[in-house]
Amino acid sequence: MKQTISLITLSMIIFFFTGCGSGAKIVIPSYTAPKEVAKLSKIQTKDEFISDGAYLAVWLNPKVKDALEANRKLEDMLVYNVKQRLTETNFITLDPMGSNSDVALGMKILSYEYKPNGNKVSLSLEVSFTLSRGSDEFLVKIYSDRKNRQSRDASKLPSENELTSAAVSKVVKYFISDISPLKTNQLREFKSLSQELTHVITYAKRKNYQGAIKIMEKYKGKKDMNYFYDLAILYEAQASNTEDMKLLNRASEYYEKALSLGGINDEIVVSASSRFDSFYNLLNKIKEQDKSNQALRHDRNSMTGSSDSEYK
Repeated sequence: MKQTISLITLSMIIFFFTGCGSGAKIVIPSYTAPKEVAKLSKIQTKDEFISDGAYLAVWLNPKVKDALEANRKLEDMLVYNVKQRLTETNFITLDPMGSNSDVALGMKILSYEYKPNGNKVSLSLEVSFTLSRGSDEFLVKIYSDRKNRQSRDASKLPSENELTSAAVSKVVKYFISDISPLKTNQLREFKSLSQELTHVITYAKRKNYQGAIKIMEKYKGKKDMNYFYDLAILYEAQASNTEDMKLLNRASEYYEKALSLGGINDEIVVSASSRFDSFYNLLNKIKEQDKSNQALRHDRNSMTGSSDSEYK
């Protein structure tokens, strides 16, 4: 009997300290920072007649060296993927009227091999990407990818173009992530909440962040480190979906509050706060850079009579 009571007491103590929602996780949108940050100054262009600041733009050479000899669709695949990735955040924009004084992006196929072999197929691809201004090739990167597939039923194997498309997507992503932020996802882990706030986690998992925030804001109980940390996550999640800087400012305030209430000694809180700061700073830079890039796009539109959609 004493053993049973002890077990019950222990369970109650554990429940008291872990509370509700502890360990629950959600995935929220974020960005990766460009790896070749030092090279961005080489891409920057200042023109007082176009923009108050420096815009980031490249002219994409539509001719990919040695692409047609490898696979006649390879050139189109590479150009399409670069346009798609490069304009994902508009941190770097495409200039349709490049000249020798502007930044150009050229590509070359270094190797391409497709091998069908019964119930197996393999493909290898290696591409060089070169950024240059005039004769100055200031960034040259080489990426490769290999695909291997097998199936008992050969008819279910992917076609050459399907494998090529997957490989192209991979190498282009590698290159663009060097020079531009790319969209990604991050995990956020909730801390324990009181019994009264159990449904907050349910709302969050359903991505109803606004509803979860309302519940938290109306709460009249004790507002400790866990409360402010979880509220920060909810504001960050809502802001990340909408890229609303006002909501991100609220998230920042609540992360600071959680840190001041003991979160500075909590690994989960410190880690999430640090990753939030990186995302917050990066998103600010993306939005500021996009404003300068918009000035270039408007200038080019006025000269050619085209629309923004032609830059994408």
